[in-house]
Amino acid sequence: MPFFSFILEKNYSPIPLGIINSNIKILKNKTRYYCKNTNVWKNLNKKSNRYILKDLRLEKHIKVSNKIKKIIFCLPPNIGVGDSIEYALAIKAIEKKKIFEKIGIAFSSRYSSILSQLIKLKNIYPDFISDSQINEYDGLFHFTSEIKELKLQKYQRTNIEESIINYFSVNSFRPSNIYVNKYISRISIFPIARSPIRTLPSFLVDKILNYLMNKNYSVDIVLDNNSKISEIFKKNMKSNSGEIIIPDNLEKLNDYIKNIEFGIFCDSGPLHLSKIYKKSGLLISTSVDSKKLLNKKDKIILFNSEYKSKYCEAPCGLTNIINFKNKHGCFDTLKKTKKFIMSNSNINTLNRGNLSNSYEYYAENPVGCVKSINFTKIKLLLDKVLI
Repeated sequence: MPFFSFILEKNYSPIPLGIINSNIKILKNKTRYYCKNTNVWKNLNKKSNRYILKDLRLEKHIKVSNKIKKIIFCLPPNIGVGDSIEYALAIKAIEKKKIFEKIGIAFSSRYSSILSQLIKLKNIYPDFISDSQINEYDGLFHFTSEIKELKLQKYQRTNIEESIINYFSVNSFRPSNIYVNKYISRISIFPIARSPIRTLPSFLVDKILNYLMNKNYSVDIVLDNNSKISEIFKKNMKSNSGEIIIPDNLEKLNDYIKNIEFGIFCDSGPLHLSKIYKKSGLLISTSVDSKKLLNKKDKIILFNSEYKSKYCEAPCGLTNIINFKNKHGCFDTLKKTKKFIMSNSNINTLNRGNLSNSYEYYAENPVGCVKSINFTKIKLLLDKVLI
């Protein structure tokens, strides 16, 4: 997704451009705005919207100098809840070290409430930032351009928070508003991720659910009210035990997580929200190495898929299925090694092609690292921590 700027011929509401959460109610004419929002880019490029445009251009990521005192951190587009939390925690750690006189955060979009309410960050520009606002700072810092480990984040997952705090040589930050549960009677399972290759399969959750119920734990299955993957998961669940919880929005999900006693997670937003409150639990990871998602301060035990095939070995690093020569899948389902795909493709095309159209197929037909998760080993881990 490009980093771009535009000037409008007349004052215009951001809503027709695909924005419903901007801090700007009216986009003013003769003002240059900078943006990374995919919907805005698509809408500005429509013939029907050209009459409102005076100028539209792509912008380059210009590296910042070492003498910057006032900095804007620019988040990448189309990130998930978990990524936004990792970026926010890292930025807060930088703020605490007082490296800069002033910090701004641009392009946080619908996750701006996480930055402002949960992490208490200020100077947030959700979808647009104007020329005059940029001029209050010395430069823009694009994480995916400045920090090497974050450049190929979609294809080789790293610990975002750790990469940033190491780059700036600061200590990790956790808020003091911690909700500790000494006694565990209820387990919360969060099986849904934005990608089918990081989502826990329904047959595994059925097994875990029956195991926990037999040990007299109450169990919640927490789903996503805005996910096709979540709908398929619910349809395929065979167990009628446990309580289905579907929070209406991110704020209600956060309120729920504040009060959980023990969580079972995949690589998803709930995992990273739980980090904020130092919750205990178990992370079951498939394509992404669980060690890259947590640090020593987190109280969550780890499990990685051990799947191997001719084409891959878990964890491969992918955060989602990819598009290779108009076919969607992972290295294993595409029957191509990572080395082959990365050397025989334009890497910018791997995340294109309406990948979400294939989510239903891969939710119904899990990839190897998901399908082969070893329940016996998970049960042994739970036996150790749920005494």
